[in-house]
Amino acid sequence: NTLESLFFKGLDDFRGLDIDTLWNDTTYRVIHLDFSSMSSCTPRGLRRKLADDLVQCFDVKDKVALTDSLNCYRDPDEVLKEILRPLKDNSIVLLIDEYDAPITHHMKVTSANDSDLHEILSILQGFYAAVKQYVDRFRHIFITGITRIAHVSIFSAFNNLKDISLDAKYNALLGFTQEEIENNFSPYVEHAAHVLGRSRQGILTALKDRYDGYRFSLDAPGTVCPPWSVLNFFMDPELGFQNYWFESGGTPSLLMNFIKMRENFFLREYAKQKFSTTVHQLKAKYEVQGIPPEILFTQAGYLTLQRQSQTRAELVFPNTEVAESLLQLALTIEGMSISDTTYDDCDLLVEYIDRRNLDKIIDVFNRILVDCSSSKSVIFSDELSVRDLIFAAIPSMRNLLKNKERANALGISDLELTTKRTHMVIEFTRTYPPKSHGEERRDAEKSLNQGIAQMMSRKYAMKFPDLPLYRVVMVIGTCERQILPEFCREVSEE
Repeated sequence: NTLESLFFKGLDDFRGLDIDTLWNDTTYRVIHLDFSSMSSCTPRGLRRKLADDLVQCFDVKDKVALTDSLNCYRDPDEVLKEILRPLKDNSIVLLIDEYDAPITHHMKVTSANDSDLHEILSILQGFYAAVKQYVDRFRHIFITGITRIAHVSIFSAFNNLKDISLDAKYNALLGFTQEEIENNFSPYVEHAAHVLGRSRQGILTALKDRYDGYRFSLDAPGTVCPPWSVLNFFMDPELGFQNYWFESGGTPSLLMNFIKMRENFFLREYAKQKFSTTVHQLKAKYEVQGIPPEILFTQAGYLTLQRQSQTRAELVFPNTEVAESLLQLALTIEGMSISDTTYDDCDLLVEYIDRRNLDKIIDVFNRILVDCSSSKSVIFSDELSVRDLIFAAIPSMRNLLKNKERANALGISDLELTTKRTHMVIEFTRTYPPKSHGEERRDAEKSLNQGIAQMMSRKYAMKFPDLPLYRVVMVIGTCERQILPEFCREVSEE
């Protein structure tokens, strides 16, 4: 939309901004095609919809025929060539959103020879070949999409495109840096601080934890926040730090198909892992059947780059909003959610935390575990899986911030919950059944003591010095399949 406004109206929407002194171009006809609106089309439907959109966008409905002498719809490339042929060079800007939507919607992980898919690829390849043939007509072409798929040869005739996905120069193109938020949104930060009863720095820290963290190049100097999440927060700060990312696009069709059609693919396992990859692997084009899950999750926005070296990257969750989204996606696919009663109980969590009512907090957590796990669930053999389930299931609330795996110099905390008056850090540990994995039985008391020792030695949760610290160790009973209230303790400073 920014490019569309600049090329179509010039600086009308940008007076007083930096670009006001940098932009010296003229205006153009802008053709904006959104292929997500064509994602579910059959080949015949795609042929008609794309041709229709072209004559509408170019405003040539009465000049260019959509059907031939037999009343059959013409191919979009024929329609486009007829439209472009009489136009002047350098007179059009072409913007295409989600170029891969019609492809990924029809792409099945288990079928490489889908006839509809091959016909769709042929239609799109012809379309881009027509663009290439008349490329001199275009002042600028900008295309967005999600995936790099090897046998998507639609650009084979269009070989002068530049892929800027991993280019450091464009790292901040599609997001807000922390500096931009502090400098350009100061009144909104102050308003949010007033509405939520927090300090200015508290709002900035929470914004960074909740929404920041995307890095699109190993050489990028910093990270960025998704504008959609930040702007929605500033629009309604009284709602707290909601999860806007998942609702706005966290379930692209290719990712959903990939997960559903892979046998024994346990999505929640990916919430506990970090992945190492090479720049070559990030830039590679894969057949859909062979794309590594972590690469697909990166392309879909669930993972982002963290530098290891000039040639290797670690793929990590950018922030708590996205980490929560992956877990919510897992619960959605598994058909699990908390009950209305448990949801109502979660509303009282802020009160329970501020009153340090450990029994009530544990009761809410155990209700979540009952609602979102089954008798066959394996999450109780791993305390981090239990933590992740609780983290994802707690609703976003006005007066509660959620965080997991917050690091300091000595270690990484399991779960942190922050209200306006209290900062709570929780260390989860678990019991081991007899002879589990060849280990000796570790009873609940021993688990509790080890959790207390770990929490104290690693000094978790030192980021909120203005809030009283509430440290708790919770023991998960592997056989009992719940948190054991009698073996949970508040850990004092002494």
